[in-house]
Amino acid sequence: MIASMSRASHLSPKLHLTASHGFALHESRQPGFQRAWHMHDCGMLLWPRSGRLRTVWDASSGSSEETATATGATHDATLVRGTAVLLPASTTHVTTSDPGRQHHGELYLPPDRLHQCRQFGGLHLDAATVAMLEALLAPTITPTSAAWLVRAVVEQIVAGRLPSLPAEVPAEPASIVLRMVRRFTVALECDRPLPSIDAVAADLGISLRRLQRACQIELGASPVEIRRRVLASHARALLASGQTAAQVSVQLGFASSGHLHRLLREVT
Repeated sequence: MIASMSRASHLSPKLHLTASHGFALHESRQPGFQRAWHMHDCGMLLWPRSGRLRTVWDASSGSSEETATATGATHDATLVRGTAVLLPASTTHVTTSDPGRQHHGELYLPPDRLHQCRQFGGLHLDAATVAMLEALLAPTITPTSAAWLVRAVVEQIVAGRLPSLPAEVPAEPASIVLRMVRRFTVALECDRPLPSIDAVAADLGISLRRLQRACQIELGASPVEIRRRVLASHARALLASGQTAAQVSVQLGFASSGHLHRLLREVT
């Protein structure tokens, strides 16, 4: 646990890795990820791709006087997909993940690329920034394309376009099934396609088999059936609001209203 880790920190140098392209990238899929108190000689943006990370940092240890607070002041953030933490050079921090699978990325930047930035700490990432960060970790990306993406991400941050995380991030439900359902409902409320079962399992940092087991224990149904129930419930709500079956079919991605009616008949 973070609280039990020794506060003594060490330097983990990364600046030399940024010499070639003006940035450096790293990703980790290590289960049970844990890093004791340390600091880097450059700025760092850390973001989860799946699973949950908790990061605690000493806000007084950064090299920027504008971002420093009272001596010994610490902040922390619980990060899930769509959130990140940006720390200036020489900031003492510690990071751990929830048990199970996790996948996160780290972007290292020379201090001069962040000298105008006043938006350090926990950040909400918009859809465009998430997409750019995903592309940065694609195995086929070229250094030239990566450089353009990094420039765009840095501009988003320096311009202050990404809202800060609240001091306390609401915890996700302890139930794996409810966490899965939350991802379905959020996607529907934002008019996005429903994520696949495999994608949800990866996002939760668990195996597909574990997710299937949890669904059977809690609701006596498969993840696919629960997904269909959530979709049918949302479709009924849209129809009750006055939308036509044709409109709902288009909005939810059905090939025809016949497919929508079949779902509603089958899911009671």
